[in-house]
Amino acid sequence: MNASSKDRLVYQPLDQDLREIRILTILPGARNAPIECTLENAPLFDVDEYEALSYTWGDPKSTTEIFVNGRSFQATLNLAAALVQLRARHRFRLWINAVCIDQNNRHEKGLQVLRMESIYRKANGTIVWLGNQEDDSDLAFEALKAISEDPLDEHNIPIPESIFTAGSPTRAAIKQLFRRPYWRRVWIIQEVSVSENIIVCCGKASIKWDRLEFALKAIISVNSEDGNLARDFKLVEDYFLTLYRFRLTMTQDRPLDLLSALNRSGSALATCQRDRVFALLGITLDGNSYISDPNYKQDDRSVFIDMAKARLVHTRVLDMICLKAYSPSTTWDLPSWIPDWLNLGQVFPKRMTDYLSGCGTENFVINAFGKSPYAHPATFNASAGSIASFRMQGSKLKVRGIILDTIDGLSSALDPDSEYKPDSMYSNMSQSTSSSPNAYGTKGALFNSLFRTMSEFPNSMHGLPHDRYKSTFSNLMTPSTIKLLEQSKNFNFKHLLVWLDRNKDFLVGDQTMEEYFTGSTRPVKSFIARAHKRLFKLSHNTTYAFDLYSPEVCTAAAVRVVVEFGIRIITTEFGLVGRAHPAARKGDRLALFAGCSFPVILRPSESVEE
Repeated sequence: MNASSKDRLVYQPLDQDLREIRILTILPGARNAPIECTLENAPLFDVDEYEALSYTWGDPKSTTEIFVNGRSFQATLNLAAALVQLRARHRFRLWINAVCIDQNNRHEKGLQVLRMESIYRKANGTIVWLGNQEDDSDLAFEALKAISEDPLDEHNIPIPESIFTAGSPTRAAIKQLFRRPYWRRVWIIQEVSVSENIIVCCGKASIKWDRLEFALKAIISVNSEDGNLARDFKLVEDYFLTLYRFRLTMTQDRPLDLLSALNRSGSALATCQRDRVFALLGITLDGNSYISDPNYKQDDRSVFIDMAKARLVHTRVLDMICLKAYSPSTTWDLPSWIPDWLNLGQVFPKRMTDYLSGCGTENFVINAFGKSPYAHPATFNASAGSIASFRMQGSKLKVRGIILDTIDGLSSALDPDSEYKPDSMYSNMSQSTSSSPNAYGTKGALFNSLFRTMSEFPNSMHGLPHDRYKSTFSNLMTPSTIKLLEQSKNFNFKHLLVWLDRNKDFLVGDQTMEEYFTGSTRPVKSFIARAHKRLFKLSHNTTYAFDLYSPEVCTAAAVRVVVEFGIRIITTEFGLVGRAHPAARKGDRLALFAGCSFPVILRPSESVEE
């Protein structure tokens, strides 16, 4: 090749009206010969057969020279290695993002991002490239093929004995294979989800995706029976199941909404953070209502703010502002009403994302926000179906609403991400009022409101009659119930016991939590304290026989879930009771906004309500 290293590749503009893409053709050559290719424009829906490559770029600073249309192109070492193997396999016509998109043309990048779903779907096949052979990857492929080869039935799968042997080369090889950077790359979610025929390659070894999927599902099923294996293969399970679930939604023609997709892909990585959103637009129901045209000229912060603005204009619903993380990221310094789109797994409470997206359980799903065809009717309707009235001025949001009340008392909050530390688990200590009025009229009505506030399933639980369910709730702190919970180690009631102990003196109306949960004013402090201390000293192998669906266990489980979300129980100046974000403070205002399904907590600032 006589091309000068200064003679760089020049891209021919793509015809956007024809929805053109570029196809790379690898020219035949000896194994050690330089990689030579041609690049041509072609209309996406009238292009000859090609395959798409799914891979990770690798270090952009570590490159080697290949030649495209006779001109020099700097390919990352991982891409160059893939091209060598593909040439040897006679896989010549390809779509490869690093080459087929002009990476220096940010406008073109944005347009091509919107077409990538169609590019991978239309391809005759997708080649997953994991990299060169290393860390006994050939051994891993042999084991995966053996597992997926001619099983007698789904319950009789020939898993090699070496998989069960701690420290065996086969077990270590599979672990290492799934620790490769490829599996955490956010773009592969779309690439794998929409592709029909996928072959996974690593060096000279390869396996069809369907066989890989079968083998990994078999290994994961064994995980449930072997605790050590489960720990060893935790990353295998996490990364693979994320891809498997996304792929399943696409093959069943049930694409997710963007909120759910962002939540599911929370651990995925990208070089620039906005790509963690851009990479999902093509496989979501409503991605274009957040971002119609990916804009690589914007920084991450601007993209995230524009997403919120576009969604508000599109839906005229304000529910989105309730997506507040337990520990909001400070990376982008977003306005307080903008969700941290890349931290939805930390949204408080944890079910809020499911509720707003339309992809959760029937207890938490509405269609007022996401308008998902799979959503259930709304169960929260604080604004009575009103349409939002708002104005946006820069990064400020002005809305129409009313101030209802002021927070006057708060329970302590359990940090859902903390390991057990008896003296440091609570981000905030309880703050009771000296006297708490009753806005509900009667003690029975106030108790009913507290019950609904603290229960994950306030209407029923495993078929328990409502009155029995509520009656059991009122005995949650009696010695007999606490003793049962202490024995129910496998159900992780330890946090609930600690929370109850810390909040026993919290005042709701004219009664403490202890009085509500015991039906009397008997002191149970020492009993609870001894119970949860003994609970944490139990051996990990200790087991107990008890009724899984007893009323006491069911009720405690419903309350435990709420507590572990990190909620704070609040009381207000007018005598209301409810749940609040753990960052809530005394003096914060409760407000209702037109077009918002939930009451909102505001905090006065010097110039504007935050």
